Amino acid sequence: MRSIIHVADAMAAGLRHCVLILWAACAAAYAADPTLTAGSRFGFRAVVEGEAFEATFGRFAVTPSLGAQRRPLGFDVEVDLHAIDSGNADRDAEMATSAWFDVARYPSARFRATRVEAVPAGGYLAHGDLSLKGVTRPVTVAFTWQPGPRQIEMRGQVELDRRWFGVGADEDSSVAAGVTVFFDLAWLAQ
Repeated sequence: MRSIIHVADAMAAGLRHCVLILWAACAAAYAADPTLTAGSRFGFRAVVEGEAFEATFGRFAVTPSLGAQRRPLGFDVEVDLHAIDSGNADRDAEMATSAWFDVARYPSARFRATRVEAVPAGGYLAHGDLSLKGVTRPVTVAFTWQPGPRQIEMRGQVELDRRWFGVGADEDSSVAAGVTVFFDLAWLAQ
């Protein structure tokens, strides 16, 4: 009887080992390719002298960290601030100056989310630190996450006060302090 128990224990241990290997292989197979698809967008909406405008960044990288079932665990986001396009060359040049993004000294912005939580009503919250223009602040970003058979899609936005990061003048009579950062991203599923 003892030999049957030993054999059963050995088989159970072997089965657990196989399941762990299979889980790791599946997780790797469903990892997101860090290369975003061509239709991915990252930008912001702001208001200057009562007129709303939208600007996008032509170069950015968003690298997700994924867990079981391709659920997001964290993100590393880097945005090249030189690559801004608001559809107005004069405005883009002004945003690059030291009064605004100061791209000569601070060429990129970075968000590192080390904790992601599911929201009961649907979607997720990414908790991390945003570094912009030499200032780092904690930020929580709401987003949706849709892992499909061919690609993973992520959409969301966050409201920020540009003054938290020393972007623009402290007064907001001509430029609204509130800025909406938005993203619409997709990665090919491997």
